Amino acid sequence: MRFLIRAAGLIAVLALTAFLPAQRPSVDQWPVYQHNSNFSPLAQITPENVSKLAEAWTFHYGAGSQDSGSLGLDYRFEVQPLIVGGVMYISTPGSPRDTNLRATITALEPETGKILWQYHSPLNIHGRGLAYWPGTKTVGPRLYVAVDKGYLMSLDLKTHELAQNFANKGSLDVYVGVASTKVGESRRNTFTVPNPAAVYKNLIITSARPGEGSPPQPRGDIRAWDAITGKLVWDFHVIPQPGEPNHEDWTGDTWQDRSGANTWSTMVVDQERGIVFAPTGDSNHADTAPGKNLYANCLLALDATTGKLKWFHQLVHHDVWDFDLPTPPLLIDIHKDGRVIPAVLQTGKMSYVYIFDRVTGEPIYGMEERPVKRSDDPNDQAWPTQPFPIKPGPIARVGMSKDDINKMTPEIEKFCTDFWDNNHLEASGPYARPMSRASIVTFPSSLGGPNWGPLSYNPQLGLVFINVHNSGTFRAARPLPPGGDVATAEPEGGGQGRGRAGGGGRGGGPFRADAFSYKLPSGAAVPCYAPPYGALVAVDVNKGEIAWTSTLGINESLAGLGDAGLKSGARNLGGSLATASELVFIAATNDRRFRAFDAKTGKELWVAELPASGHATPMTYIGKDGSQYVAIAASGGTAVGVGLPISDALVAYRLPK
Repeated sequence: MRFLIRAAGLIAVLALTAFLPAQRPSVDQWPVYQHNSNFSPLAQITPENVSKLAEAWTFHYGAGSQDSGSLGLDYRFEVQPLIVGGVMYISTPGSPRDTNLRATITALEPETGKILWQYHSPLNIHGRGLAYWPGTKTVGPRLYVAVDKGYLMSLDLKTHELAQNFANKGSLDVYVGVASTKVGESRRNTFTVPNPAAVYKNLIITSARPGEGSPPQPRGDIRAWDAITGKLVWDFHVIPQPGEPNHEDWTGDTWQDRSGANTWSTMVVDQERGIVFAPTGDSNHADTAPGKNLYANCLLALDATTGKLKWFHQLVHHDVWDFDLPTPPLLIDIHKDGRVIPAVLQTGKMSYVYIFDRVTGEPIYGMEERPVKRSDDPNDQAWPTQPFPIKPGPIARVGMSKDDINKMTPEIEKFCTDFWDNNHLEASGPYARPMSRASIVTFPSSLGGPNWGPLSYNPQLGLVFINVHNSGTFRAARPLPPGGDVATAEPEGGGQGRGRAGGGGRGGGPFRADAFSYKLPSGAAVPCYAPPYGALVAVDVNKGEIAWTSTLGINESLAGLGDAGLKSGARNLGGSLATASELVFIAATNDRRFRAFDAKTGKELWVAELPASGHATPMTYIGKDGSQYVAIAASGGTAVGVGLPISDALVAYRLPK
């Protein structure tokens, strides 16, 4: 009996010991952007109690709020806070409306939102957050952040001032070295490091947002800098230069001073294997450069120490659709055929999911080149084939037929069917191109599918969570002038998307953004394609299959149609967070809501209204009071939320004590 009692006591102690790390991890609880593939081991907030989650505190950085408006890319507040040593760190932008408001790096008390200290930047701060470097035995920890005009700053966490031995008294000019004499200083105002830098050992690895104009523009190279001194360690040319592999893909001088193929999203480092994964965008003005346009629209795997290319896959050849790879890569483990494969997952606006072996680059579930339907314009330079993953299938709409007409009401169905017939529309599929004798509606639009926003991963369930929206582009049969734009049909309040006609200049003629929409008596526009307009998708990465799809967001402007309109899903931009308690947290939608979903089923379990839409990525942590908090930046003001409230709020939630 004594033995059994002692055994039971030992089991209880072991169980408690195993439980405590999940509830009280190291004080460095969120030290890096997209920490741990946006998965948290915390489990205090559960599917059973998440409905009780309530606001704990709100921090306002000073830009104020408005009932409606938009924010330029350089003024959006889309940070994912860091937690290091029990302190929360965020960056805040200035304000286009208040020139006296200075951008900051701000340290907050994570239990209250109280300001501990601030560094006021002389230049506006860009990007979606900070990069933390833990320091060495002789050099203390630092934060790195990008500012106006192409500078990267290093802030000493001990002095709360710029690190004087980094570059020029704490400020590194990253514009130098990527702008030729032909470009000069003319593009400096559009050049910046767009997102938190990647950190590997004593290297700070940066990408670039050089602007999207036609050449001459600064290059969008990926570069590594010494974390202590700011000296350049390596430079990877995303447009291959003469003598480099794959330079032959660029004919004549089409490679010169081209700003495209840059990583404007976020890079991720496999710290164990020393590999940095970088997703790139299109080549900018693909119609001026024949060929596949390497390394545009690629997932690049680089040696983090040297910058040497280990492997790459181009996921869109000669991109004339503006199908960037905007989501950061996600590091996952695949359990397949009795073994564990370290893998990297990438998706993009084109609504497919690609999963590769991190080391070899081999597609885990296969990938094949398939012919795609080209335009009948003889000048169309679109590539005749595109790479398709064999598994899983598309996670959002990639085409439209007459069967996809919106049938919310008989009136909507009739109007949209008549529109289809009268405009001689034909069915479209993946990578569809405009035709001279038939109108089409193409999916996705240049906004996606998936767009910017880190994915999240629950390794216990083997599920990756991806938010998408479905917005179609109507392309009329009549030709456009070269370089003409087309509009994107979407629900009211979503903002107007713009896509390049590209490759010969045939596309949809100029028309109202709601041309392929039914106008309600209220004035709201209902797309002529069926919902959902926004969704959250769970992909089982161990099977290569879609586990579930759940409608994401509401359309208040369509409430007159009842639940069918209200719950039709919303446009979204932002990321998600997964927890060990099998929850998925996401704001992202343009409806000013923050939500929690059941990770196993996709059921919505909790929703809270925000001051403005949270086009950011949530994070979670345990405070000194023992409570689990979930925080989200809620500023609104993006292209998917034009005309909706904007704010300067960071909001944290916890369970009632």
